[in-house]
Amino acid sequence: MNQFKVFADVKTTVSMKVKANNQQEAEMIAQRQLNDLSVANVKLQIENLNGEVLKPNVADFYFEAITVEE
Repeated sequence: MNQFKVFADVKTTVSMKVKANNQQEAEMIAQRQLNDLSVANVKLQIENLNGEVLKPNVADFYFEAITVEE
């Protein structure tokens, strides 16, 4: 049987908590922490309904937008 490398784009929304004095500062902190120059690696784990756990390699990482809620 042959082995193939399959690439897929997976879009997800993540959240994290940061301590800040206001929303603007919270956004700046999050941007700094999620900046692709600050992140060493990203790990993804997907659990299927049948309990099978997939741990695909993350080939690329970027973020588009940040929304801040108090």
